Amino acid sequence: MNKIVLSLAVIGLALTSCSDGTQVEASDAANVNLIENAKTITYGNVDESSKLDWGASHLGGAAPRFGIISLKSAEFLVNDNLLTNASVEIDMSTLRVDNFGEDTASQNQLTGHLVSADFFDVPNHPTSSFELTGIESIEGDFNSTLTGNLTIMNISKSISFKANVDVSDNEVSMKSEKFILDRTDWELVYNIEGSEGVPIDYIISNDLEFTIDVTVSK
Repeated sequence: MNKIVLSLAVIGLALTSCSDGTQVEASDAANVNLIENAKTITYGNVDESSKLDWGASHLGGAAPRFGIISLKSAEFLVNDNLLTNASVEIDMSTLRVDNFGEDTASQNQLTGHLVSADFFDVPNHPTSSFELTGIESIEGDFNSTLTGNLTIMNISKSISFKANVDVSDNEVSMKSEKFILDRTDWELVYNIEGSEGVPIDYIISNDLEFTIDVTVSK
């Protein structure tokens, strides 16, 4: 991207979908049924390529923003060659903005805005997490529908999305579709749609886009 002069509207970040994705609904967090016995295989070594992709933009898809967040840890449990439990811890301090190219000043300014109390309040909430509560086999581009509790800033909500889950002797991978959440379900309300007294150019869509890509080995 060409270097630009940042205004509040630009920094205002965009917690919204940058492109096509599946809108998912959030509901109350569900109980986790831990399935573990003498034959359970635990996978806990996270591949360095594992990450959470995020996407965002201003109202109407303007000023798209995107980047990645690294994972802190993960643990997958396999029973009879099937994934039954999974927990992923996301290191919010690694949140990265990638849409400004070599313009590091703009990257740093937007990153600082995102990790501040305006958005993810990373100093007080350094991790987010996803914990699997259910998995269903499906056909099509993805082989599974995953349901689990997504926790952001200590608020947990149940969501469901499609993913390809592959289990082998050495590793387990989980690669999701691009899915879109309503950020207000996690009380991320900075300049939300309908905010009074905020110019329309400063409004940030309520949508927040994620893709989860995790590979763990024994």
